[in-house]
Amino acid sequence: MSEAIGVRQWDMIISYNTDAQKRAILRLLKGHNARIVNPHMHGVHHVRYTIHEKHKPVWPGAYLWALDLVTFKKGWRVGDQACPANGPTLAKGVVFSSTGTEAQKNATFDFLNWHLLRIMPGVYHDGFPAMACYVCDDAVINSLATRVAMPDDVVHCTVEPRTKDPTELIQLSHFITRTTEGNPVYRNLMMDVEPGNEPRRKRMREEPTVVPFLSRYASYEGGWTVYDHAQSRHWFFEKDAREDAIELAERLHAEASANDEKDDGVEAEAGAGEVVD
Repeated sequence: MSEAIGVRQWDMIISYNTDAQKRAILRLLKGHNARIVNPHMHGVHHVRYTIHEKHKPVWPGAYLWALDLVTFKKGWRVGDQACPANGPTLAKGVVFSSTGTEAQKNATFDFLNWHLLRIMPGVYHDGFPAMACYVCDDAVINSLATRVAMPDDVVHCTVEPRTKDPTELIQLSHFITRTTEGNPVYRNLMMDVEPGNEPRRKRMREEPTVVPFLSRYASYEGGWTVYDHAQSRHWFFEKDAREDAIELAERLHAEASANDEKDDGVEAEAGAGEVVD
């Protein structure tokens, strides 16, 4: 069966309002690509959104490319549609593409959505977190007012030379828990508001800096990861098993070096023949 089966182009969008938010999004997209191009240089984050969940690893899916900066038509989402649960709600956006499988698309969403909440926790729209990644469907495309292409190098990453020190292949694994709690300032703001969603939305728009929830993150270093290029996977080791991680890193490094020497020998042999005009 062909590996190309199930592979398609996915167009995605993250909306924003300010230049600072745009810069944070672009840094995140480049960080996503850096992990794909040089996975051995990055440890895996194991995350959970509440203390009642199990930690799960978040890792990028497929390389991101073809970035555009866009703006939306005024009032393109009103009423009940003006909710981040239904799609992007802020005035501007970054559109980008990725080519991969459904599983790779889902991995990219998990990675981006986790980090968007982490780096911009106070961006809400009508009481819902507004920093999120969405599929750029026809409804979104038809609602764009402007679309300007960005240079490829904004999020492009290159392969770094292989390190001579195998221990540099060993990265820390972080276990991170996100918790949220109600904001007492927000509760006080809503004390005298008339019942119903619209009066609450009106009050929230009057005080956009008062968010309904406060987010907190607790992190600890829970082990080590070593990336195996041959199998395209990370190997995980518990915190007290660093010696085992070093042993694997040294073996993988030696195997990769031997393969490089073999490839160099083949190339040299192929170029040693007689030149015929």
